[in-house]
Amino acid sequence: MSVEAAADSYKWITHEGYAGLRVSGLSVIFVRDRDHSSLLGALGLPIPVDEASMLTPGGPFIASVYAHPAGATVVERGGYVGALRPVMEDLSTGAVAASVSRTFETDIYFAYAEDGEVISALNIDDPAVRRGRSPDAIAAHIADLGFPTFDDDLEEDEDEGEEEDIYAAVPGKRQLALCCALALATRLTGLRLTEDQLAVPLPRYPTSSLYSAGGVATPIV
Repeated sequence: MSVEAAADSYKWITHEGYAGLRVSGLSVIFVRDRDHSSLLGALGLPIPVDEASMLTPGGPFIASVYAHPAGATVVERGGYVGALRPVMEDLSTGAVAASVSRTFETDIYFAYAEDGEVISALNIDDPAVRRGRSPDAIAAHIADLGFPTFDDDLEEDEDEGEEEDIYAAVPGKRQLALCCALALATRLTGLRLTEDQLAVPLPRYPTSSLYSAGGVATPIV
């Protein structure tokens, strides 16, 4: 299943109202062919919490699961759970999963997995460098979506203040990269995240335990 999506499809996430979400960290995992209950079981999420104040740098992080006719979407606030290999392998077992994770340290990761195996994963800073079973499987989409490039040797990139980029009225490179990555996930899974979905209050589950499972908390890339 493929759904047409472009970077503009997710331009809404660059709006001022989502600045806090971008700053604290964000992970969105699109999973096709697994429903809400199946995802909760695969993640082993405990009893939901009610206190938004639990969201603090370093955890505990919280996530909600949004139902979709063709699957479900996990939205985590504060962490980068979609960038963890064990999580993507578990969620993609018998399914297709794609994730976009932006850490509060500004790194943005993308991962695509099928049937329990990571197909392609990358750090948005260098989308040409990919890892996985078939790293180039997503190359055509990356080219078509117009992922921005970052050059550490350029003074303008070194001096670009991340806070200014996050809050800028006109989206900067990192905001554009985030939009491109979300559009790529939608193309690969057929699932889409919308403002309307985020506006619906859903149970929130602490996800900190997922970072210590097996002692693995290092991003795939």
